[in-house]
Amino acid sequence: MRRLTGFHAVEELLKSERSGLEGRILVTGDGPRIRSILGLAEKRGIAVSRRSREELDRLAPDNRGIVLELDQAPAELEGDLEGFLASLDAEAPALVVVLDHLEDPQNVGAILRSADIFAADLVLVPRRRSAPLSSAVSRASAGALAYVPVATVPNLAASLKRLAAFGFWSYAADMGGSDITGADIPARSVLVFGNEGSGVSRLLREECDGTLSIRQAGHVDSLNVSAAAAIMMYEYRRRHPGTEE
Repeated sequence: MRRLTGFHAVEELLKSERSGLEGRILVTGDGPRIRSILGLAEKRGIAVSRRSREELDRLAPDNRGIVLELDQAPAELEGDLEGFLASLDAEAPALVVVLDHLEDPQNVGAILRSADIFAADLVLVPRRRSAPLSSAVSRASAGALAYVPVATVPNLAASLKRLAAFGFWSYAADMGGSDITGADIPARSVLVFGNEGSGVSRLLREECDGTLSIRQAGHVDSLNVSAAAAIMMYEYRRRHPGTEE
């Protein structure tokens, strides 16, 4: 079972065209935002159950008066690397973002928000030692988790090898890398972002075709990983605007 809290997270999932939403809305209290969500739930055929404040706080302590309780995550919320590769048009540009064992849900959520804004085609996260795709991640993503395909894979290095077989070039974000503003960024690119403390792992870095950095001034050591990811995704999309209608 999966519970989503926060107005943005619940609203965006209900607004999205994701199928397979099976569950219920648990609600206490009232207000215009809650009434709007209940209207969306009615349109999607999601049942609504009134609960006491005490019960809702026990089930989801961080709720704001409403919880979307899913029996299981919809299949569409879980990206699929092999399905993604099979659906690629020949020579079509694509951006894949890899999160190498990021542990802070705020960072993961912020990166997913940027991935939605800059139209990343897929985000890969490892099955182990990574922040789970929790309600905290969904809230931090401002609802973007409802739109961005995220694939959980057992081995990131093996995934980079699979992507390379389909013409993708992989680049690890690293302070010692080439300045991204002057670097070549192919139409099929993978941007790899590392753990908040240790960065991209040695094994994964060795699978990459190069490293990229962001020119910076100032006095702090480096950008937060979510800020760096946003800048690098923007730079990719600036070079490859895509074919959005």
